[in-house]
Amino acid sequence: MVAGGAVQKFGPDLDGHQQLLMAAADMLIEIYMAESTILRTEKLAKKEGEDKVKEQIAMAKLYLYKAVDIVNLKGKESIISFAEGDEQRMMLMGLRRFTKYTNMPNIVALRETITAKLVAENEYCY
Repeated sequence: MVAGGAVQKFGPDLDGHQQLLMAAADMLIEIYMAESTILRTEKLAKKEGEDKVKEQIAMAKLYLYKAVDIVNLKGKESIISFAEGDEQRMMLMGLRRFTKYTNMPNIVALRETITAKLVAENEYCY
């Protein structure tokens, strides 16, 4: 959505707007990494059982939570930089819709779960 709007606005002059391109790249990186993290964690949970990989599940949830915030922030910065008026308002509404996080995790509990395993093992065990 962000990259498409920027291409429509700037066309062949988009290469002169490096910050927009970097923001779009950052968004794609976060989306790819979050998806990969979730898929690898699901695969590990099916193989080992959810109880044995609860720390990895906690790390995946924590990463997804942070990735959604990064995508939202970069998208908002980008949209505000090239769109105005109703177009800007509609694009920001779309961004909110696509980055809606309805099942908020308890971040403190996730960090405590991860930390407890690290302290118990007394080494980096992942």
